[in-house]
Amino acid sequence: MKRYGERNWFGGIADAFADRNFRVYSVGSIGSWISFFIQLVAVSWLTWELTKSTTWLAVIALLDIVPNVVLMPLTGALADRLDRHVIMIVTSFLLLLQASMLAMFAWWGALTIFPLAGLVLLHGILISFMVPAMYGTLPRFVERSALSSAIAVASAYTQLAVFTGPALAGWIITSHGVVMAFTVNAIGYLALLIAFLCLKTPTDYQKPERSPHSFLGDILSGATYILGTKTISSLLLLGFVTNVLASGFYYMLPAYSSQILGLGVVGLSTILASAGFGATGAALWLAHGGVKVARTERVIWASLIEILALATLVQTESLYLAAVIAVVMGFAGEMLKTGTMSIIQLLVEEAQRGRVMGTMFMVSQLSAGIGAYLLGAFAASYGLQTPIMIGVAIGVLAWFFLYIRRDKLFRNS
Repeated sequence: MKRYGERNWFGGIADAFADRNFRVYSVGSIGSWISFFIQLVAVSWLTWELTKSTTWLAVIALLDIVPNVVLMPLTGALADRLDRHVIMIVTSFLLLLQASMLAMFAWWGALTIFPLAGLVLLHGILISFMVPAMYGTLPRFVERSALSSAIAVASAYTQLAVFTGPALAGWIITSHGVVMAFTVNAIGYLALLIAFLCLKTPTDYQKPERSPHSFLGDILSGATYILGTKTISSLLLLGFVTNVLASGFYYMLPAYSSQILGLGVVGLSTILASAGFGATGAALWLAHGGVKVARTERVIWASLIEILALATLVQTESLYLAAVIAVVMGFAGEMLKTGTMSIIQLLVEEAQRGRVMGTMFMVSQLSAGIGAYLLGAFAASYGLQTPIMIGVAIGVLAWFFLYIRRDKLFRNS
């Protein structure tokens, strides 16, 4: 393995894996992300099987999302005041318990829609504490020269999970039922907890000085910092516009698979896996190129491509064509998400990292919740295609407004 800064055909990927902490982090991250998406498919499919309702799909999605929106300003400030590593260990343990409860309730035959909703809400609350701390993990444990590549490689794990998780979920649910799917998720959180316990803080790490402001003052100063940094606020707005459509659609995939493709869990897992395949390719490309390829112009165009791919996808009834389009959509979506994350992670001040990255996640969850709610509500009366195409038209107009103002909005990168 070459040392930091020495280039080979692996590019920035080699830089990331030269770091011992990143290798340890990778072991837990890969397993937990794959199992997480197995649970995501299992929860979504079980909701559809129990209710046959797009409204309930939206409700379950919102129960997972709303805590992230409501609590994230508080948990982001908390991550900047406390030890983020400790927060990660505690939340990983609690998420292990939550995943175990899902598996036990399913084993007992007691996982009806209301217990499921309660456990999904608990998951959303715990994630709202984990995410701001999680975004500060790699900057603390990985050298800055390898940070951009490490972020992209870590995102590749997520997208590898989007690719393999749903495919495994389809097989596990079909062959062994949802009990096994939830059990696998619990094992994944156990792996993540062990990995975080094994991370070692570098000797040259300097802990940020404690904020002199009150807790409320920290929240307000974080908001002021975000709004005052044009590139950060503009990237968040671009992601919000795109994610309302893309994530809202992903939450409606069980209905799309059943009503438009005429398939069940196989169609659902195939589309998710295809999107994950495309996203994995994008994340690996970003990881290989490092800082050089994480540019705002690529992020801007990726947003438009993802919106247009969704418009095409929702019109097709062929699983094979839908899978190909989903690959494109996944690639563009990952370019937008990971490119944005890399730019912001390198731009943000360390003392503001928890609040800024927590806000980024909050924006993604808020937009997903709005998209899921609107699509779920209108799809009940008009089907999926009409509200999505209206949303696409609005999204393209919003994108065009940001594009013509790009020189003024994206100044810092």
